[in-house]
Amino acid sequence: MEKVENFTLKLDRNTQVISVISRNSEVWNKVSKFQNAVDQLNTNQEKLVELQSLLNKDISAIEKIINNSRKELEERTMSVVRIMQVFAHDKKKKKLQSQLYHLNTEYIENCLDLELIKISKKIWLMANKFGGYAITFVSKIKAALNPDNLKAANKFEKEFGLGSDMIKNLEESILSFIKAMLQYKSEMDEKGKVVVKMKKVNKKIKKLLSNKIDRLVLMFENENPGFYKEYHELREDHYYKHVKETINQETDFQELLPDENEMVEDRPKQKSKNHQKVNPETN
Repeated sequence: MEKVENFTLKLDRNTQVISVISRNSEVWNKVSKFQNAVDQLNTNQEKLVELQSLLNKDISAIEKIINNSRKELEERTMSVVRIMQVFAHDKKKKKLQSQLYHLNTEYIENCLDLELIKISKKIWLMANKFGGYAITFVSKIKAALNPDNLKAANKFEKEFGLGSDMIKNLEESILSFIKAMLQYKSEMDEKGKVVVKMKKVNKKIKKLLSNKIDRLVLMFENENPGFYKEYHELREDHYYKHVKETINQETDFQELLPDENEMVEDRPKQKSKNHQKVNPETN
């Protein structure tokens, strides 16, 4: 996902361009093509601002939940793993040993979320198999109903310390982490969709500036040099170099100029070139 800072920078640059254009509206407001381009620019910028607020949505609470859930799952998984490793060693269960030997705190902490869930599930299944959790649970119920029945003692728990509550806690941690992970993924997916939309709008703005507004501003290079200079400096030289080179190769520059029927009726007659220039300083 593209960094939020990149979008913020682009948004700020667009805002600066819009500010320059808006402050000089008296220069171009009688040129319909310029008006249309500015309207499109403002509309797209408004969309960007709205999308930016969605991208900046605070999900720190969800991040805290998933981090806490993961930490709890890591700790409970490793508690059972250590017991199972001792059990496999003491009982000389080589196959079980080979499945557990690589598991340690560092490995668990560095594995991906889905891998952690897979490992935890595997450990839960092993603990149930060798600890006889289901059988033990039924036995404990019988023992509770008949306290004199001492045969309900859990041998695995007594010898290695793996109680049914540890297995149950591990189960709950796996489910809690999955729930938190799905919620976090949903939020990140939504942000991903926003990024795609922002890229499309940014592309429209870039084309609008390069292909239309940059060219239209050239109309005022001599007539309104103050506006031209301010815009030129903001947009950087390489944009204008590209625009000028392109225009020099084209013969349709007049298409950028407004038609007579697009101008207001009281437009003053065009003066001679010597009288066209105005004070280069604009508001």
